[in-house]
Amino acid sequence: MNDQERSQGKGKPLDLGKDTDRPRTTGTVPTAQPVAAPKAEAKPAAKPAPKPAAPAPAPPPAPRQLTQHQKQMLNSAFIDNATSRVSKAKAVVGNTAEKKLYDDDDEPTSLAKTYDGETVLPELAGRDVWKAIQAPLQSREGRRTAELYQNVINQFAVGTNPRYEPDEGGRPRGHIYIWDVSRAMNCEVPHFVGAKELTLAQTCDWIRHEAPMRGWVRASLETARAAALAGQMVVVLPREVKVKQMAILIPLEELNDDGKPFVAAAAAMRGGKLKLNEALGVFAAEYLVHP
Repeated sequence: MNDQERSQGKGKPLDLGKDTDRPRTTGTVPTAQPVAAPKAEAKPAAKPAPKPAAPAPAPPPAPRQLTQHQKQMLNSAFIDNATSRVSKAKAVVGNTAEKKLYDDDDEPTSLAKTYDGETVLPELAGRDVWKAIQAPLQSREGRRTAELYQNVINQFAVGTNPRYEPDEGGRPRGHIYIWDVSRAMNCEVPHFVGAKELTLAQTCDWIRHEAPMRGWVRASLETARAAALAGQMVVVLPREVKVKQMAILIPLEELNDDGKPFVAAAAAMRGGKLKLNEALGVFAAEYLVHP
């Protein structure tokens, strides 16, 4: 093909035929249509598993059947126990007509035995103070009597008991005596505070300063005498704080010849019935009462 034929269009490229499957274009690209995602099939909600049925309550055990021998033994135990308690109550009360039963910690205050104030009980005679002694006769708050109070005092036999003899150098053991009696009266004036052992002077100070915060009440002479006659413990101290002695007011209506009450003490003198000035060396005193 020469140059002339090319210029006349005889040299056009061959038409390979129309592609009928190809979409016609008008100069723009056709917009692609979004394809919808296939919908997920809804699954039915799972049904909750049925709760297991509660087990039926076990039937109560059948009452135990006692044999005839066991019944006899049980009845015998009740009878023996009641008889023992009645006997114990009668022995303490000293009244064979008494029918009321008492627990060990609730004994009546009537007396089964009296003490003469002179006979020394072996269990109350030891001089060792590292272990508190346990008096056989006790008095408790709310069940006091003058007779019981005097008997509690008498059991310690302060005038003859070697426990209350003065220590070396003539130092009185009045604080040991007060400690013992107050324990038996269940209103303890301590001999030890923690691990510290109190001297006579320190015990006097404890009574003055600590005892009023522990149930002890300062009282006049008249009130103190009335309290002692009601069976309450009364501690007597010299009014002069420099004098370190102490005594116990005893429950007597009788007054001595100077118009003062009698006391029991292991002080300047020892004895279960002393004049105030004999025991403490003074006439003026103060009184503390424990109900």
